[in-house]
Amino acid sequence: MSYRDKTLIITVNFRQADCTRQFLNSASRLESFASCKVMIVDNNSADDSIPRIRQAASEFRNVELLPASHNRGYFGAARWALDQYLEHHCPPGWVAVCNNDIEFEDSLFLVKLWEKDPMSTGVIAPSIISGLTGYDANPSIRKRPSPFRMLRYRLWLANYYAMWFKQWLSPSVRIIKKRHIMSRLTPTAQPVSQPIYAPHGSFVIFSRKFFEAGGFIDDGFFLYAEEFSIAEMSIRLRLPVIHEPSLRVRHKEGQSTGRMLSRDSYLRQVNGFRYALARYKDSYPELARGAQYARTTFGIDMGKSSDPPSVGDGV
Repeated sequence: MSYRDKTLIITVNFRQADCTRQFLNSASRLESFASCKVMIVDNNSADDSIPRIRQAASEFRNVELLPASHNRGYFGAARWALDQYLEHHCPPGWVAVCNNDIEFEDSLFLVKLWEKDPMSTGVIAPSIISGLTGYDANPSIRKRPSPFRMLRYRLWLANYYAMWFKQWLSPSVRIIKKRHIMSRLTPTAQPVSQPIYAPHGSFVIFSRKFFEAGGFIDDGFFLYAEEFSIAEMSIRLRLPVIHEPSLRVRHKEGQSTGRMLSRDSYLRQVNGFRYALARYKDSYPELARGAQYARTTFGIDMGKSSDPPSVGDGV
């Protein structure tokens, strides 16, 4: 079976038609672009996004626009698009789920992806060059977080202003960390493929084996729990998440969700971690232990609700 004609790319639009059109223009310049399928989900933008994107998509036979009747969130929209695809096609060799503020700089991206066996790995985390830092956003999390690190997450999430400050500061922190890592490498050292814990959610590539082993795109949360859900599901399936530097894209951060933290986005993050705590605590006991420690020591209760807060439509 040839996987060259069985590659699906899913992206999600919410009131960012210009951004989505730029994404499509970038993807269309990929070598052998016509051999893959692109599905764009509009998450009920309720503006002029649909006609504008439809006009751009009409230029390509392999691009489909799916208007959603309501805002499904990021992975919710991706899972819905994959279900729509599977109603009429065989399972693809690769499924890439990405933000619409991604730009393909390497015209050979698809060619390099097709050189890899979709039955030999679980998830691929490409090199995602951040527009804010200039460095690779992967690995999003290199090793499985310790209980102490999980506690730090909860401490940040316990207060909106603390998270606002963290998000404002994080690009500078990432730059310092990346420079430190680069300083320890020899000048001729080349990035190599390696297993990691969690990929950055802005661009994730699922293999056919991931789905055949029982994996799925977890849409039990609205936003901001993609990394944990992918990482923990991959561990359950005993499939590796591979950071692959040879696959390279650029992330123009902030266009899809905004650069600074709104209260809506903050509540989405809190809810995402609540969901991760509830769903994956059995396979990851440190999640439960860290939550209990946070409650007894600091009075922080991350809860277990998996319902998205009704505070807005952002995606």
